[in-house]
Amino acid sequence: MFLSRIQLAARVREDRRPLYRRIFTNRRLDVAHKTFVRSILGFIVFSTSYCIVNTAIYYKYVRPLRQEEREILERELIEADRAGFSIRK
Repeated sequence: MFLSRIQLAARVREDRRPLYRRIFTNRRLDVAHKTFVRSILGFIVFSTSYCIVNTAIYYKYVRPLRQEEREILERELIEADRAGFSIRK
């Protein structure tokens, strides 16, 4: 016999838990929690390594270049000052 929709809705459910309890079982919550924690830890590892690599690149390559440019500019300004040029009028 085919049950109508009303009969299907009226029959007693075997599981009395609310819908969210049936969807989010303990096993699913454990999997979701494990995935969430792993993604947070992965992001922390990635961002930390990104910061360390950028700092190393800055101190190894960028900083010496800027310091050299600064020294060249200072030497040029000192030479210009000795030659009699002035920035102020």
